[in-house]
Amino acid sequence: MTDDLLSEPEQSPDSSLASNDHVSTKRARLSAWLVALATVLMVVGIFSTWVKVQALDTDSWVELSDDLLQEPRVQESLSAYIVDQLYEQLDVSAEIEEGLPENFEGLAGPLTAALRGPATMAVEVLVGSEQFRTAWLGANRIAHEAAVNILRDDTRAGISTADGVVTLEIQELVEIVGQKLGLSDSLLDGLPEDAGRITILESEELADAQAAVRVLDFLAWFVFVIVVALYAAAVYLAEGRRLRVLRNVGFSLIGAGLVVLMIRGIAIRILLDSIVENPAQRPLADVTAHVATGLVGQIASAAIVYGLLFVGFAMLLGDHRWARSTRKVIAPIFSASDGVIVAATAGLLLLVVWWSPGRAFDQLVTALTLIGLIIIAVIALRRAVNSEFPSEAIEERLT
Repeated sequence: MTDDLLSEPEQSPDSSLASNDHVSTKRARLSAWLVALATVLMVVGIFSTWVKVQALDTDSWVELSDDLLQEPRVQESLSAYIVDQLYEQLDVSAEIEEGLPENFEGLAGPLTAALRGPATMAVEVLVGSEQFRTAWLGANRIAHEAAVNILRDDTRAGISTADGVVTLEIQELVEIVGQKLGLSDSLLDGLPEDAGRITILESEELADAQAAVRVLDFLAWFVFVIVVALYAAAVYLAEGRRLRVLRNVGFSLIGAGLVVLMIRGIAIRILLDSIVENPAQRPLADVTAHVATGLVGQIASAAIVYGLLFVGFAMLLGDHRWARSTRKVIAPIFSASDGVIVAATAGLLLLVVWWSPGRAFDQLVTALTLIGLIIIAVIALRRAVNSEFPSEAIEERLT
């Protein structure tokens, strides 16, 4: 079998063989450079896609918030924070003192301190409740929508981009916990407006942040289109060596995925070293960082899987003994009618869409590209198999 995806016209003899060799060498070098450039852009595209699909998409952010709330370390930290807010913003000691008999009021202070630990443990149970989860997700949705509107300069009623400050308001969660702990309504009514207020966006250079978001919105789809175009051009230029270049495209995807996984690990470590001052908080920060960048890992892993499929496909069409044997085995399948092939391909597409590795089918451009690649792969493999093992010969072997 020739080293090509589809059949190519035979080249006529040429007296200037040296010139042809020179042109072929230039095309091969250009093809290699295109693959290398596509690899770099693939790394950029993975991170830009992560920002757009997860960091700037409210539904994805709420889903991420839900995942974070299921983490035990996050529950512990959030419980401690809420209890701290109750103790700092309310006179819990006075509340306890009112319930003590006369002559025992002096025990209010020690009891308040002693109950802080058990209260935190009780709150951890409350954090896992459906009521708490609903309020938590609602607060995150409101905060994220506000943050995205500010970053995209999407002004509307109730949204201002004047100072670039967005807060996560969980006062409702603090009140829920206070009620479950038995604090009186009159005491909880004294909670200040900023109780449970967590600043999640405070940009002094809002214009730069908004410009960065506009760039990332553009790159999320544009870079992918460029990468696909570069890979396609590389394969096209490698006349007579297209299977080899197709295999290199697979290695490119594998390499890009591995680089992204490496960058993610290093970036998380550097970030934690720079922002976490208290070693006791590092496990929580580590869990948060890994969950928040989970989509990066998924996309990178999907790129590796796609790369392995490209490599495997290129080798399947090659001249290796095992490849020829495999093609001979699957020849009866590809000698079936067009209707059967179309139905089988449609089933494969539905399976891939359902799986959607790396959230590839969440965007129309990537979805159409992958569907097109699968269809081209089926056509190329069927053409190669039927050319090598004609259906008439297959029928003779089967009878």
